[in-house]
Amino acid sequence: MTEKSTVRTREMAFELKSQREQKEMTLREVARRADWSASKVSAWENGRRISAIDAAIYLAHCGTKAAERARLLELTKPPGDLYWVRPYFDKLVDPMRSLIIQENLADRIVSHSPTAIPGMLQTEDYVKELHELAGRYTADRLKILVHARVDRQRLLQRRNPPRCLYFLYERSLRTIVRDPALMHEQLQYLVLSTNLPHCSIRILPDSALPYHLVGSRFTLMEFAEHPPVVYEETFAAGLFIDDRIAVEAFYVLATRLEQAALSEGESREVLIRLADEYEHMKE
Repeated sequence: MTEKSTVRTREMAFELKSQREQKEMTLREVARRADWSASKVSAWENGRRISAIDAAIYLAHCGTKAAERARLLELTKPPGDLYWVRPYFDKLVDPMRSLIIQENLADRIVSHSPTAIPGMLQTEDYVKELHELAGRYTADRLKILVHARVDRQRLLQRRNPPRCLYFLYERSLRTIVRDPALMHEQLQYLVLSTNLPHCSIRILPDSALPYHLVGSRFTLMEFAEHPPVVYEETFAAGLFIDDRIAVEAFYVLATRLEQAALSEGESREVLIRLADEYEHMKE
């Protein structure tokens, strides 16, 4: 039976390939230098688990610096394959990078954000304001995180982006973050995002069942050659979930959300109306 990849092994595969390409080496060149078969190296770069020893040899041939090598070798440690925590407060861990890697590998993304606008659809000012409200980062760290969040949105602009479905709540859209001017800009951005053919925004109106009480902030990602995975966000950490039964529970919730949400056309009308309301409020 072919070994299934996990979030952790796919991230390691991405990092290995990136290190090799930065060194301008071919896959066969790495294999030759380390006396490995090209098929073995290819398997690692496609998500097959790699041992710490083999990873260290691979990175040594790529000339990876010590600090970066130590970070990457953490990915070879035995899981939990079913759950993988990426703490936000660890300076050595960049949970957003882990999420970005998975999003860029995905064919389809379903995002549920019960308390705020999804990160992929946030304006720079909205991102900054939310991070400042949380109060958990220094000013320098905040600048880096805001830039990373905005840079992440390039996914929606690439040539073959994943199909994206975003569930937003009317109550979140009506919650004023800082001032009406910021919210007007944010709502306009959402209206523009509905024009992207691969981007679907569905709004849960105030009249819908209160799914925000039972559903967390999560991102469900589907892949052409890998099992689906869920990324769940908390205040302290991001949690990647590979467990099949747990992932299926998120599919059940996503189906209920689709049934309760407004259509794409109705959702766009709500966004336009709210943008107009905020425009009048800032005058």
